[in-house]
Amino acid sequence: MIETEAVVIQRDGERVTVESQVSGGGCGKCQTSGGCGGGHSLLGIRPGATRMEVAADLDVQPGDRVMVGLPDSGFLRASAALYLVPLIGMFAGAGVVQWLGGQLALSAVDVLTLLGGGAGLAAGFLWQRGFGRRFAADPAHRPRLLRRLEGRACPPEAAAGT
Repeated sequence: MIETEAVVIQRDGERVTVESQVSGGGCGKCQTSGGCGGGHSLLGIRPGATRMEVAADLDVQPGDRVMVGLPDSGFLRASAALYLVPLIGMFAGAGVVQWLGGQLALSAVDVLTLLGGGAGLAAGFLWQRGFGRRFAADPAHRPRLLRRLEGRACPPEAAAGT
């Protein structure tokens, strides 16, 4: 489970708005210069304070400190879809054109191979769009409240006003 600490900003029925300062989470390299930040990207968290909406699975109120998490399986599936599918499409497209070019003895096989690789890459990206929509619609892969943490934090609006 990829986790990050957040503060509840607002509760609106079945939804809770939380704000997170990026700290820890992922593989532990999110804060280092060589880290990819992939865990935070999937949680929708960018450097600095970021707000997101999650399901109100816990009885929390504005100002409560909570732990927000994303299942590891979601992170691995999204990573494979993001990186592997377009790469496999590119190699498959180039390979098919290369094989057909050898069979037909085409003179411009290199240019056609490049175009085939580009077409395969484009097909991989198109597949990603549909996968992303289905993935985002599945509640099992959405960030969710894991637990309430001890103590309360001052909501950012209240802190800014003092």
